[in-house]
Amino acid sequence: MVTAYVLRLVSAQPIPLDFFSGFAVRGLFFRMLKSFDSVLADEVHDARTLSPYSVSPVETLAGRGIFYGVIQPGFVFQMRMNALNGVVSDALMKSLLSADASCLELNDVEVWMREVAVKNWEPLEKVDVYEGLRLSVRFRSPTFFRSTQKGPTFFMRLLPRRLRKPVRPVYRYMILPDPYLFFRTLARLYRQFGEPGFPYKSYSEWLLEGGVALETFSRLRVSKVYDDRGRWSRGFVGHVVFTIPRDLFDRRMASITVNLLEFARFSNVGGNRTAGFGVLDYRVYPPRDGDEE
Repeated sequence: MVTAYVLRLVSAQPIPLDFFSGFAVRGLFFRMLKSFDSVLADEVHDARTLSPYSVSPVETLAGRGIFYGVIQPGFVFQMRMNALNGVVSDALMKSLLSADASCLELNDVEVWMREVAVKNWEPLEKVDVYEGLRLSVRFRSPTFFRSTQKGPTFFMRLLPRRLRKPVRPVYRYMILPDPYLFFRTLARLYRQFGEPGFPYKSYSEWLLEGGVALETFSRLRVSKVYDDRGRWSRGFVGHVVFTIPRDLFDRRMASITVNLLEFARFSNVGGNRTAGFGVLDYRVYPPRDGDEE
């Protein structure tokens, strides 16, 4: 079960946000989880696999991110906590139903719960896809991807295996809306928490062939944000339009792509998605005028 809990809160005191607010929301998430099940909280925190949760930064009620600054007394704001499996979802729900949940702490300041909205994710039963499909994605919080480069270089491969030196994986940070990294990252999350039986291998191969292409972008910029320990990360925000080239159009793969975007509204995407990075919205558009079949 994939569930989003949208908490609407207010405080009688100013709340300083000296670091990226997503880290403060993640801290609150773990305090709530620990108050109900400390063993589960430790397991989720220490796991070296895909994390079964994500959070948003602090937001206005209209969904505009409040990354830094000061939340003034009496200002109603919201945050989203996403549970990507049933165990975390049940624990978070029970924590929210407890008497202690009416009064919480965000960045060491007392906040009061006004409302909780619950949204469940389900795979889209029917997805209308067609050649020339365009996917408009708005990256609402800083987003970046990790690319792992493994194995020997081309020249090293020319040497006999016994003469090659061991090669450690090299991790690269991509601060660009690369279609392959974006949708492959989502596919890994979807395989783990969405529909485990979906064709991950064939979908990844289709992506590698260029199944989804970057058409255009606007207001794309890179932001540098800090966590509560003063460590920084960079990520891009802005509007991007992806398209599926006609010569690689595959109805099944196109349907999966739309389902991945729907799932991403709950999972976030990319590095630090558990701290409010990679929050997005999307829309599906028909082909441009004059580009129909």
